[in-house]
Amino acid sequence: MEPSIARSSAQDGNDVFEDYFNVILERIGEMEKQQQRQSKATEERLSQLQNDQKKLLEKISELEKQQKEQQNKNTEKAISNKFSKTKNGRIFRLKKFNEFEKEQRQRKNYWDANDCHENLEISGDKNLTIHYKENDCGWCSVFAEHSISLNNNSPDIFYYEISVKNMKNYIFFGFTVKRLMYESISAYDSDGLARNNGEITKNAKYSYDVGDTVGIGVNSATRQIFFTKNGIRLDSSAGLFIAQCFADYSFHPFISLRNTGDKIEANFGPQFKFDLNAL
Repeated sequence: MEPSIARSSAQDGNDVFEDYFNVILERIGEMEKQQQRQSKATEERLSQLQNDQKKLLEKISELEKQQKEQQNKNTEKAISNKFSKTKNGRIFRLKKFNEFEKEQRQRKNYWDANDCHENLEISGDKNLTIHYKENDCGWCSVFAEHSISLNNNSPDIFYYEISVKNMKNYIFFGFTVKRLMYESISAYDSDGLARNNGEITKNAKYSYDVGDTVGIGVNSATRQIFFTKNGIRLDSSAGLFIAQCFADYSFHPFISLRNTGDKIEANFGPQFKFDLNAL
């Protein structure tokens, strides 16, 4: 072979290798560019995700803020409503008490001489004092002139007090339906007995004697009975209610004395030793 021909073949081989190498470099360049593009796209996507996450967190924070504000508003509203109800309840009770005072002024109650045992004497300018005048002959009772009714048109509270001037043994007073006296009686006994719908409970802690002022009341809305002693409400009356079967009857205040010399003075209002506004 001639030398010129050998050199031509070698040169051709070098050219092929160079071309192949250039192709490889181009492919590597393209791959780098593609990788850069993918990396940039990934970075852009990651940045977008971070922005979306930030917006989401901001939205969650805003929703939490709104929820907290709404909860605060609801709490304030609940407190306001509770205060309003409490305030309105107090106003309602005060209104009812004022109605009671007005009724008491317009129709002052007193002991009824036509419904009084012959052994009892009614005295005083306003017929409020009762005196057991004859020899002991057992229990003797007197009823008030005006009755009370537990319907919805009545004042909220019915209440009266007695002051014990003299007492030998026992007395008791309260409310009752005249023709169903012992079945319907709600009364407070001097030795601590609580009489209610024919049942009797006793707590000597709440007994009363000469010099004491004691009271009995009934809430017309709930029919609950309560007792007071010297201006203080007693818990001995807790759980005492006029039975539903008597709710439509008229109840009369009454007192029963037992022994000669027993003497009490009643107070049918409107000013009492016990503050009805404290209920």
